[in-house]
Amino acid sequence: MDADYNPQLGKRRTLFPDSEDYLVNVERIQEQEDGLVLTVRTDQDRSAAVRAEFLTDSVIRLKMFTLPEEKERNAVFDFDSILAENRNAGIKRPHAEIRPTGKPGHIVYGNDDIQLSFRTDFWEMSVFQGGKEILRDQSYDTNVDNRWKVLPAGFTIPVQGADKAAPIPVQARMNLLLRSDEAIWGLGEKFTSLNKRGQRIHCWQKDALATNTENAYKSHPFYISSYGYGLLLNTYARSCFDLGCASQVSLQISAEDALLDVILFLDPEARQGREVQRGSGFVARILSSYVRMTGGIPLIPKWAFGYWQSKCSYLCRKQVEEVAADAAKYHVPLDVIHLDSWQKKENAGTWEWNTEAYPHPEEMIDNLHAKGIHLSIWNYPYVSENSPEFRKIETCGYFIRNAEGSTALFRAMADADDLVACFDFTNPDCVAWYKDRIRRALQSGADVIKTDFSEAVPENARLYDGTTGVESHNKIPFLYAKTVYEAMAEYFAEEGKGRIPMLWGRSGFAGSHRYPAAWAGDSCSSCTNHAAILRGGLSLALSGVAYWGFDLGGFYNTDSHGDECMPSEEEYLRSFELGMFMPLARAHGKTPREPWHYSAHVLETARRYDEVRHELEPYLYHCAVEAHLFGKPILRPLLYEFPEDLTASGIDLEYMLGGGLLVAPPFDRKRYPVWLPEGCWTDFWTSKAVQGGRWISVEPDLDTLPVFVREGTLLPLQASDSRVTDAPFIVREVRIYQDGTAHTAGPADGFWYDTDESGKILRRRAE
Repeated sequence: MDADYNPQLGKRRTLFPDSEDYLVNVERIQEQEDGLVLTVRTDQDRSAAVRAEFLTDSVIRLKMFTLPEEKERNAVFDFDSILAENRNAGIKRPHAEIRPTGKPGHIVYGNDDIQLSFRTDFWEMSVFQGGKEILRDQSYDTNVDNRWKVLPAGFTIPVQGADKAAPIPVQARMNLLLRSDEAIWGLGEKFTSLNKRGQRIHCWQKDALATNTENAYKSHPFYISSYGYGLLLNTYARSCFDLGCASQVSLQISAEDALLDVILFLDPEARQGREVQRGSGFVARILSSYVRMTGGIPLIPKWAFGYWQSKCSYLCRKQVEEVAADAAKYHVPLDVIHLDSWQKKENAGTWEWNTEAYPHPEEMIDNLHAKGIHLSIWNYPYVSENSPEFRKIETCGYFIRNAEGSTALFRAMADADDLVACFDFTNPDCVAWYKDRIRRALQSGADVIKTDFSEAVPENARLYDGTTGVESHNKIPFLYAKTVYEAMAEYFAEEGKGRIPMLWGRSGFAGSHRYPAAWAGDSCSSCTNHAAILRGGLSLALSGVAYWGFDLGGFYNTDSHGDECMPSEEEYLRSFELGMFMPLARAHGKTPREPWHYSAHVLETARRYDEVRHELEPYLYHCAVEAHLFGKPILRPLLYEFPEDLTASGIDLEYMLGGGLLVAPPFDRKRYPVWLPEGCWTDFWTSKAVQGGRWISVEPDLDTLPVFVREGTLLPLQASDSRVTDAPFIVREVRIYQDGTAHTAGPADGFWYDTDESGKILRRRAE
């Protein structure tokens, strides 16, 4: 039977609106000294360009924009300045060139190890390393009617009359082929499964109000693919990563920016003829490359690896001193007390001590220091419209404004009674004034600043640097932390006492690894919630953040009437035990989180874990130096340490603390399986040898967090009552684990990292 029209046949078409445009074919090729520029025609007959340049031998920058070129004004990292610094240091830009290809309609640009292949008759880019395809544009994700399910690389451009070339894009996107077995890790502190495949991740900082959803305080537009590359979307603007959610064969990345600025991090050790796959250890190398390229991880004070005690909130000096006294009374080693309410409520955010509740704060802090206890103080980047300081600050022009040019007012929290304004950290005069306020607060002797909030800047805001709230909503949390950290560093340098700056930050963005440290925000006490917290920490670790913890005991707990209540003994202990085997350990909550407010059994167990943590401080600090030197996270998913173990690659309910300790928390489980990778392991508590390469079953009692020591691990241990200073650790014992047994290490049995009083890194051996 003949037919004039078959609806099942035809060319690709789109059901998307006219504002959606996409790349079609390459019209012009320009090889320049600093890279390759391709002029590309779009479906709606616009002119766009793609620029490719090699930043290092294994780092590639891709920029996509409509013509004339839109300059990036909202980039997170200034890679042009980074390249200029490299040139000044004698580091040459790697050579890349157009290379011959036997495929008609294709152009190849690169070197012997890495090649970028571009199809010219219909847009498609591929990246090859070591002769293997690492990633490819997804240009064929259509349905049975040949209509796009997910659009390929292109732009969202508002249609304005007949002149289609004039409007500036309001969104740019790329679409990559998502392989059948591809896993995606990272994207910041997302409290979802470690493998983000099948999820739609939004990089838009929020006061998440919990730690068990995709909402996050610390979204990072950086991920690592199991196919051997890392990808950074270099913009503060709101962005979205659809990782096989809309379609299982598409990985779409979009940003509400006029251009797409993407940095690809490939395995720096992959070479022609070598395998680039799971099992190559590329995750650690790519993460290290990303961290080093974007600024590195500083060290934090040694005492920060002890136990922190907090509550929301101690209300006066007497309560702070009672906590210090009770810790000594109950023999609970204590290193830091955190104080939320050091400012009057109406003056919150202005850096002024409430001397009525805390008379002579310098004396109070000196007394704490004499006991070996440091003080952390809270702040947020807002000021209430009812504050006595508000009008004065507003007159100076230091607040973010709205579209009408007035101070942007909003609620810091959903239940807040008053409106607040946010400091504009893109205004250099504001930053200078703000740093001076921080210095005045630091003169009291405070050691840590908790940078709370900052995620509520409205979309209609206008900042000093000309950006909108959409563009800079994510920028403010980053600049807030950066400003506070820099002020601390500058003041401590002027002070000349060798103190090291440190934050306790709730929010951040890509690059926050340069301004440590971070905690997981407002977590629930429920045991089921602990697993979500861990997944968030692991995801953040694979985004480059080394120092992280959560609220031991949980920040909040809700009873059957919907009221705040104390956590149960099980909830408190499971949380406390888990937190003591994290990079940082702070107990905090709306109700008391001091272990002596619970039963004698809870106190005894908490004390034991606190003592063990203090014994492990030299090991934890060794891991910190590894982070500083090599970009290694302290909290590590199993896939990081065991890249050849395919079972380990799918596990996110266990983790490694450094390279030597495997922790398998029970959460809400009684009896459950634990995967031990290949090798001989030693039970940390019983010293019993356990053979790995298999699943084992555990049923820990309430006092026990299953911890296993990896074969070959060296553990330097100090006395549990040691007082940490800037001097090298006084090590009581060094254990090395071989054949399932802990031996006392001899002089030739390895080393660990330490620092001396000047901060010089030491490689210490057993004596």
